Order: sequence, then C-alpha cells, then structure tokens
Amino acid sequence: MAASSGSYVKNRKSRQKSKRAGRNHLTGRPEGANRHGGKQSERYPGVFSIYIDDSGSAPEHKFAIAAGIVFPSHRVEAFEREWNAFLEKEGARELHASECVAHNPHSDFADWDDDQSKGVLLRAQQIIFKYSVKAFAIGLHKQDYNEAVPKEMWLSVSRSHYVWALSSVLGLSYDWASEHTTTMEYVFDTASKEEKRDIQEAVDYSEAIYSGHFSGHHSFRSRKETPGLQAADLFAWVNYQAACDTRFRIPIKPAAEKLWLRFFLRQEQNWCTIQSLNREGLEMWVKKTHESPEDLRLREYKQKRKEARMQKPKKPRPRV
Repeated sequence: MAASSGSYVKNRKSRQKSKRAGRNHLTGRPEGANRHGGKQSERYPGVFSIYIDDSGSAPEHKFAIAAGIVFPSHRVEAFEREWNAFLEKEGARELHASECVAHNPHSDFADWDDDQSKGVLLRAQQIIFKYSVKAFAIGLHKQDYNEAVPKEMWLSVSRSHYVWALSSVLGLSYDWASEHTTTMEYVFDTASKEEKRDIQEAVDYSEAIYSGHFSGHHSFRSRKETPGLQAADLFAWVNYQAACDTRFRIPIKPAAEKLWLRFFLRQEQNWCTIQSLNREGLEMWVKKTHESPEDLRLREYKQKRKEARMQKPKKPRPRV
C-alpha cells in the first residue's frame, strides 16, 4: 500500500502550501483514516457503471493519468440520449477532447474554431455533472516510478505506469462501491492487444486483493460508440493538462483551464477524487510494500497467471 504526499489538484495560489497527509495507494484514503471518512454511509440502490480511460499513455508523455466516471446504470440511457443529441446538433459523431482542441484535420472538429471547441467541451462537462455521481483520477510521474520502484516489484504491480494508476482507480472505486453497498460494472475502451493486456493485468491485480469484485464485471467497448468513455476521456485529458501545468510548468491549454476549475470545485463537493503520487510518497510505498507478504503473494499469483497463458496451445491454422 502506498502513501501519497502531494497532489496536482492544488491550484496556482496554493502550490506553496504544506504537503498533504499520506494516502493509501489503492484506496486513496489517508493512512490510518476511518474507512468511511467519518461520515455516515449512504446506500445506493442498483448497479453502477464506471467508464475508464487514460491520458498521457504515449511513451513521450511525462505523466500518466487513469480516470473513471461513475453513472447509475438506470441513468445511462438518458445520459447517452442527451449526449448524442447534443453532439449531433454540433455536427460531431463523437467527442475526443484532444482532437477537438487541436482541430484534428481528419476529424469532425477540423473546421471548428477555438470558441466552438471550448463551448462544446463546457457543455459536455455540464451533461457529465447532470448524470454522474462520482469520478476518480490518479496521476503518476513516469520518471519517479521508473527510478523508485524496484524491477522485481514489476511482477506484482506492473512495469506499466498506466497499470499502476488504473489499479489505484479500481481500488478507489471498490471502496466507493463498498461504502455505498452497491455493485460496479467496469467499462474500458476497446484497445490494442498490448493495451488490453495492461488493462487485464490491472484487473487481475485488483481481483487478487478484492476477490469477487472485478472478475466477470468488466467489458471492453468502442469509445466512438460509448458516450461514457468519451466523458472519461474528457475528464482524463483535463487532469493531464492540469498535471503538466503544476508539475512541469507547461501552461495549461486555454480550453482546459475553465474545465479544470469546475472539476476542482466539484472535488470540494465530493463529486470527484483527484490524486497523484510524488517521489517521496512513491518511495514510502516501496519501503512499506517491497518484499512484504502481500508483495510476494502477488508476484507468485501473477507469475502463475503468466505461465498459464504461455501454456495455452495455439489454435491450428486452417488449411488452405
């Protein structure tokens, strides 16, 4: 379990404030805090769906983000109907934040100006707030992870920055679902073979810790056809922009600035949980976890899973 002592959610005026208290890597709770945060648990009926996406996963990016947005399943249909109708009115078949802001010449946003892009993203954010109930975003500086996490721990956690961040989002969502006595369905973007393997690795890691909650409760869908994944893409992209601004002094894109402020203010209303792990927090987590019984158990578990996959016979090629 890791401790996080630092967060990119601090706005520009509060960057010089003292470091935040340590937080558990998988649950996101302050170390030693009450599981329910000292508040009475609210019971949510029915099933919830969390749509999860990433930002900063390209090798050239310095920061990795995993983000998820939770929707009550009974409200998903109305959300998708309003989302799709809004985009159709704007002349777009889907929403992809980075392409929208960049006016990608191969997208529906090619002829848009900056004002239209900003307006569409802000309206999309309003729709997200209208139908969703919770969101999570976890950020990780890739260089810190590469230098602080011993290679032998990669077998229990992963060598992938995204898997680490995603495992944290899954842990936070597990806590939220348990606290509200409800079940969760996990929806991921249809990915490449390598990306899908990373996602499955994070699910396996979380299932090994929270047995029975993740296995059989996740699916892959096309982002182009799934508004929930488009919403998660927007949330992840805004968090990535804010992280680059705070951590590396890369100016936040104008289209993201107002979006970030609104997300940040919603955090104070408990709509979202946004965290990152600084170098000190990551080293504390390694010190606490390395060679621990849990670390060794997970290494053994994942090694067996790897060996089982390797032993599967290949399908014979059809004869021509």
